[in-house]
Amino acid sequence: MNININNKISVNNKINNNFKNNVNWSTKRENWGYNPWWNRPAHYPWYGGSWHCGWRRPPYRYYPPRFPGYYYGGPSAGEVVAWGLVGWGLGNLIFDCGYSSYKNPYPVQPVPVSYSQPVTYNQPITVVAAQTIPESTEVEEQQAEKSESLINTALSEFKQQNFLGALESVNKAIAESPGDGAFHEFRALVLFALGKYPEAAGVLNPILVSSPGWDWSTMIQFYGSPDTYTEQLRKLEEYTKSNSESAPAQFLLGYHYMIGTHLDAASAAFAKAAELEPADRVASQLAELAASSVTTGEEADVSGGDAAPMTDPQETLVLDQILGSWKADNGENGVVTLMLSDEGIFTWKYEGGAGEPFEMQGEFNLGQANLLTLDASDSQMVGTVSLTPEGGLNFVLAGGPPGDPGLQFEKG
Repeated sequence: MNININNKISVNNKINNNFKNNVNWSTKRENWGYNPWWNRPAHYPWYGGSWHCGWRRPPYRYYPPRFPGYYYGGPSAGEVVAWGLVGWGLGNLIFDCGYSSYKNPYPVQPVPVSYSQPVTYNQPITVVAAQTIPESTEVEEQQAEKSESLINTALSEFKQQNFLGALESVNKAIAESPGDGAFHEFRALVLFALGKYPEAAGVLNPILVSSPGWDWSTMIQFYGSPDTYTEQLRKLEEYTKSNSESAPAQFLLGYHYMIGTHLDAASAAFAKAAELEPADRVASQLAELAASSVTTGEEADVSGGDAAPMTDPQETLVLDQILGSWKADNGENGVVTLMLSDEGIFTWKYEGGAGEPFEMQGEFNLGQANLLTLDASDSQMVGTVSLTPEGGLNFVLAGGPPGDPGLQFEKG
């Protein structure tokens, strides 16, 4: 497939907001690491935007996670336009709380870090960011200054097509700021330029599970000439033809088609990656997202498409039916306990999995369409609840991908 990369983004060909039912969000700093996109010690003009993403509607309750170029604004349970997958608004919280687990299906070379364990890419980048928080603001600023100098060197080397030098420099930048998702995404671009396609996919996968990737205008500015990128993309396309069973190559191809807003091709590549590697949940979700974003009219469909789970429940629940203590035992992935008191207070506890024990508490309410809102001081989780025939409680986060089973709770 020969994709024309001289893009002019049209209203009919961009990532749409059909996953708009995502009203889950977090402003807690720890959930986005020490260097979240909306509160950085340094702002790099090359960050640009990410698929024209963001929240745009009032009330302006919080600043959503963003690269510079996002729209400021915040959602409420009743009015929201969110782009992307459900985890993009929760950051590390979606993994910390036990709702979701993650496994990178594509092995990649670790990157040494100056003051902590190496980045292995076995965890989402938001998890890495939370685990590598500097000991003080002063240390954070010093590390940001070092990494800024290194990343500027890497950018210069990349534009001069010194890709090996750029890789060495971006690795050093990551050693100083391991939680910066943009640095990792640039590292993936360098690996792509070097023809190291499986490694590039292995770097991208834990980025895209937690945050949207770059848009076209952001990525193409790294190149001295669009022709250089075209040549590299053609090589990747030829590689996928010659290595038709390579799931990471298909995933990487889907990512580049997505950036270029070639959404039909992106969806097909992501779907192929998911078929070849069933453990790649990120690929299957991005395939759905790209497919739902392909429109033929002047305006993108805002009906919600096939986004799950905001469907009308079979039975309208009343508050008394969900009060009490509920437990979801996910085996090696840990146990989640949800307690809903008749005073309107919830407690969510997670323990026994690969992560640290977690607890969140606040107020809750049960609204229309069986929407359960768990509202803590700095985080909000909204999901559809339903009772199972066995008397259990199913909780599925709003805005999640099709087929998300959610958490299956039992009384007790």
